[in-house]
Amino acid sequence: MHIDHLISGIVPVLPFASSEEAQAFLSNLEAEDQIALISALYFGRSHLHSDTVNEDYLPYLLSGDMNRFWEQGNVAPSDFATVIHEKGSNLVSYYDAFIRATDGSGYDRSNY
Repeated sequence: MHIDHLISGIVPVLPFASSEEAQAFLSNLEAEDQIALISALYFGRSHLHSDTVNEDYLPYLLSGDMNRFWEQGNVAPSDFATVIHEKGSNLVSYYDAFIRATDGSGYDRSNY
């Protein structure tokens, strides 16, 4: 699923009241879509105050190395629900930053 659709699907239901509630949401998504949400949240957190992708991220993003699987290996799938629950309402800001920075750099998110 396109990352924009994933984000527009999760934002209205944030924050999750529990890890179990987050897991129930995630269980409706394919594994690659779950890691996409995790990767986008960490990307966004690193770009909270940026209107474009930071110079240190841009080469990885443009080469395709940084993609929806970027955080695979850093966050275990068994921890996805806990991470999403613990980030709480900050997720909205993280996802907004992800969209803003990638838009500002002209990145085609269909590649993410």
